[in-house]
Amino acid sequence: MVDATVIIAAWRAEDHLSRALQSALRQTDVALETVVVDDASPDGTLAVAEDWARRDSRVRVVGLKQNSGPAAARNAGLDAARGRWACILDADDAMLPERLSRMMTLGEAQDAAAVFDDFQPVDEAGRPRDSTYLSPFALRTPVRWDLQTFLAGCQAEPGRPSLGYLKPILRVDFLRRHGLRYDETLRNGEDFHLLIALLAAGGAVWVTPDVGYLYTMRTGSISSRLDPEHAQALAAADAAFLERHAAAMPPEALRLMRRRQRRLGDLSASEAVFHALRAGRPGQGMVALIRRPRAAGRLFRQAGHAVMQRLTRLAKPRGQRPG
Repeated sequence: MVDATVIIAAWRAEDHLSRALQSALRQTDVALETVVVDDASPDGTLAVAEDWARRDSRVRVVGLKQNSGPAAARNAGLDAARGRWACILDADDAMLPERLSRMMTLGEAQDAAAVFDDFQPVDEAGRPRDSTYLSPFALRTPVRWDLQTFLAGCQAEPGRPSLGYLKPILRVDFLRRHGLRYDETLRNGEDFHLLIALLAAGGAVWVTPDVGYLYTMRTGSISSRLDPEHAQALAAADAAFLERHAAAMPPEALRLMRRRQRRLGDLSASEAVFHALRAGRPGQGMVALIRRPRAAGRLFRQAGHAVMQRLTRLAKPRGQRPG
């Protein structure tokens, strides 16, 4: 019996894939396998994964023929999974050794369909940055999150942590029984949409305040900025979810989902303005702002935040400036 399948969707990950794999294989008190899904990487990612598979029978490799995005890669991992639980691990992240055992114990005790834990942001050298991700929520004991709670934490609000970035373990038979998969039209936010579908299907979601996941804050990662096309795909996925589930949703959950839609529309417009300005097309940026004038507030907040970050870097003593 395999307790857990660790799914690593990998693209251009040859420099850090080994760290993620090592952390997976060092999990204690868990019978596990690791499925690395190479998303048609142009570098040596596939070769690194295959080398690990030759040396450790717990590592299996799935190679996609064309680049299809993280959702498709994770679906391929779910299709190959033989464990009772599926653990999502990004190729540039890592886990503490006791993480899976602790989360699975909670999941089995509560008959959960998904379990979250807190994560520690780290820099590219693995050094901790700031506080843990869920520290603003002041969790002390494991709690169950319903759809309203999860949606309230995924409102695309500047300066607030989004629960959609957390990395869950998922009960595989629940996903298969309800036909739940990642939305392959998304290149960002695919975790959020799988979780709200799971919650809408009646799955119990639990979170523990324990820290077990090391989340790498990498400059230029897909989650650090939201491409306008990705934002539009997210908006379409939100609308499709409401079309399927609005009639059965509690009033507060419905209100939060529609509020998220408005905020995502503002975010999409403000990002379109930024992209146009960077590309030297201010007229195009003005058109985007005229079409959605309510995005101006978010745009000015984002610009002010960027200026403050720049001033903070310039104010550092010479020896402390980033290279």
